Amino acid sequence: MEPETTSITLRVARALAEIEGVEPHQLEYSLYNCINTEALELLMTSKQPEWELTFRVPDHTVTVHGTGAIEIDGELVDEGSENSIFKE
Repeated sequence: MEPETTSITLRVARALAEIEGVEPHQLEYSLYNCINTEALELLMTSKQPEWELTFRVPDHTVTVHGTGAIEIDGELVDEGSENSIFKE
């Protein structure tokens, strides 16, 4: 389970890296070049969970939901709960 203090930016990077079979620092692009990560972090502080943000990175479409869920290419990869693909 991802700790609640883990930033959404890091969770997205980890999800993309998992799909690509690499470590997050080995991605061939930086999320900072694909989306305003500060704005994404700010959105996550919203008290309204009924939003979603979709953006493109090379070879993938990422959707982040106000609930903390992350979809990549239409597949739910992180529910923001113990059902996350990330196991610590």
